[in-house]
Amino acid sequence: MAVWRPSTIMAAEYHGQPDSVTSTLTYVNQVFVAIFTLECVLKLLALRCYYFKEPWNIFDFVVVLLSIAGQCAR
Repeated sequence: MAVWRPSTIMAAEYHGQPDSVTSTLTYVNQVFVAIFTLECVLKLLALRCYYFKEPWNIFDFVVVLLSIAGQCAR
């Protein structure tokens, strides 16, 4: 459930949208990035090296890194 919400937020953007919508969507996206980053960090602390043996965890890790990079690029 938490995975499709950020996708819905990204799909809600449209050309010519008001600045209030842009700032709200940006804030919501930052909240989701923070939640997924926290999840990643907690899993890393709990699983240590075993974290990288599960392909879905590697995928999540890459997505979190790219999300953080995207936030920094703005």
